[in-house]
Amino acid sequence: MTALNILIQTMETMVDAHQRLLDLAKGKQTILVDGHIQELQSHVYREGLCVEEIQKLEQNRKQYVQKYMEQKGYQGNAFTLEELIALQVDDSSRLTLTKIAKQLRGLIQEISHLNESNQQLIQTSLSYIQYSIGMFAKKEPAIGYGPNAKNRYSNMLDAKV
Repeated sequence: MTALNILIQTMETMVDAHQRLLDLAKGKQTILVDGHIQELQSHVYREGLCVEEIQKLEQNRKQYVQKYMEQKGYQGNAFTLEELIALQVDDSSRLTLTKIAKQLRGLIQEISHLNESNQQLIQTSLSYIQYSIGMFAKKEPAIGYGPNAKNRYSNMLDAKV
């Protein structure tokens, strides 16, 4: 099997792995909206495994791109996918690589958008938790002068009714 064929298979596997990561990001968004915090930990763990798989596939992709380019007589240590596509004389290989590149870019963009959205959901949840803790936590009485100074409290649970 040629380096190009292995590269194409590796990139197709990368598309599948990115699709799984996208599905996990969508699931995480549902978990965050529903407030199922216990599920979040296992979900994040599965995301981590998926990211590790993608990183390994990316290393393999770089290796096979390098090998293919060396077979074609090009020297260097970093080639872009666009450079690889431009060198293809076979229309089938060029179309396949272009299609895979388009799929990967779309998936990565969608994953990035979902991750930003999930980050905002997490930040909102943290703000709410901090506000709630602030409402219930005992704070120091307000310092001031005069007869009513001791009766001023900074949270509603400590206030005398």
